[in-house]
Amino acid sequence: MKKCIDLPDLGKGGPYSHAVVAGGLVFVSGQTGQGGNSFREQFQDAISRVEKILRASGSSLDRTVKVTVYLSDPSSFQEMNALFSERFKSAPPARTTVVTGFAAKGVMVELDVIAEA
Repeated sequence: MKKCIDLPDLGKGGPYSHAVVAGGLVFVSGQTGQGGNSFREQFQDAISRVEKILRASGSSLDRTVKVTVYLSDPSSFQEMNALFSERFKSAPPARTTVVTGFAAKGVMVELDVIAEA
């Protein structure tokens, strides 16, 4: 049985759930930074949104097993690595990084996460 998680205060851009809990895992939909003009600000906001969704789902960043990071600019890769290691200090999750364009103008980073419930 799956359980859909929605946090009205986070808002969203379409007909999807912020997360779905199923099979002992939490699947968090892609989260972008909602403000800030720097990569750092957007990354910090996106990871904070993910963390809030995981808490609402009964999980946490510490229980994250997989992260997909989407970057708009490959030159942000090293900064992303540094920021990522600040948030995942020990036993970091598996990760895939993809460079892509975004439909919303100004978006520099998006994160989607799978964690243990």
